[in-house]
Amino acid sequence: MILVRRATGSDRAKILRLIAEYHSSELLRPDPAKITQVIEQLLRNKSSGILLVAHENMEVIGVAVAVSLPSTEAGTMLIVQDLYVEARSRRRGVGRALVAKLLEEARAIGVERIDLEVLSTNEAATGFWRSMGFRPTGRTVFSRAIRPTAQRPFAGSRREGA
Repeated sequence: MILVRRATGSDRAKILRLIAEYHSSELLRPDPAKITQVIEQLLRNKSSGILLVAHENMEVIGVAVAVSLPSTEAGTMLIVQDLYVEARSRRRGVGRALVAKLLEEARAIGVERIDLEVLSTNEAATGFWRSMGFRPTGRTVFSRAIRPTAQRPFAGSRREGA
């Protein structure tokens, strides 16, 4: 029987492995430091969101990661960052169980809208989310990476004593 619950610290290693596996399946290079940072924030309630695990026979087989944030347009919204079920456990209702629990938890914390992103080429994910009642919004996602740079004095500025 598949059960879904909020994640605990004892689920940490399996969650980290599943998220890395998910990133690899999306042809991304998993960044263990970033994955760990987000999961630790959610496990320690230092970031508002929901971290769920699906398990069967005491083994974690799926994970859902979502963060909540205020929106002037939608009130409180939840952004699904990751939803992943290991390959051998797919097509058995695990994803549906994760989303059902996610919806339940979202209602309980006053979420008014849930958004997520799916690669346009991922027909399986698109079909899954449609079957769960989600619809495209017609919006285009824009993204820009911001990488920290070393602090340098402004061009033309003089250092004291120079």
